[in-house]
Amino acid sequence: MRYAVDLGNSAAKAALLDGAVVRLPTPTDPRDAVAWGGVAAELIAAIRADAQRAGGAATLRVASVVPAGAEALRAAAQSAVLPIEFVSAADVPLELALTPPALIGIDRLLAAWLAYTEYGAPTERGAIAVTLGTALTLTCVDRGGRLIGGAITPSPVLASRALASGAAALPLVAIYDESPDLAGPIGADTAEALSAGILRGARGALTALIAESIEEMSRRDPGAPTPAVVLSGGAALAGWCATVAADHRDAEFVLRAINALPAAVRA
Repeated sequence: MRYAVDLGNSAAKAALLDGAVVRLPTPTDPRDAVAWGGVAAELIAAIRADAQRAGGAATLRVASVVPAGAEALRAAAQSAVLPIEFVSAADVPLELALTPPALIGIDRLLAAWLAYTEYGAPTERGAIAVTLGTALTLTCVDRGGRLIGGAITPSPVLASRALASGAAALPLVAIYDESPDLAGPIGADTAEALSAGILRGARGALTALIAESIEEMSRRDPGAPTPAVVLSGGAALAGWCATVAADHRDAEFVLRAINALPAAVRA
């Protein structure tokens, strides 16, 4: 039984056999190997328990953008005698039209591939995959199935940290960027003003980036249909981006992409 695992800077997730998702918070410092060891052990324990309930043996297929997390999970899987394989760019059947060397986060690549496969190609149009995690990313695939690039900007959580560290009088405020609720645009105190500005600023940036990416794709390929837009990641269903136009929203889209890949990937 194969389990999809998505290791990101914001969360470590595994898809269980019944469709449930184990979602664990990641270390504040993504380079903290010791802290990642605890996260990896907890993930492995949840996966083993799920496989035992189903009466089978587990294997892991992993997409990771965090080297320390990948190494911790590899070590934990080996200790538990669980086969583990890591998805690489070479395993994703999508043409990369990027400036060499073609480096791109595996989460972006997987989201772009599945967005194009499910929402672009069937209607002969391109796709824009948006991932909403520690960074907000857009990844564009043209109607011919070529990944042509995208954009990356800070998430609301990162913006909050940056303001707190860069401005002496501004506090670090908790930004609930995955909440389905969104407070009003006029904050009655500094903390509320920060939350209002950060979340709405992220929405404005995301809306503009999608619109300008669509314009640029049309300029490069005149006559092409408007590309499909897919929002993925923890904030895909959040209140702050509820008004962003999208063909599909799925918080676990990358996990689904891992499971949808062709059977064989490299270890």
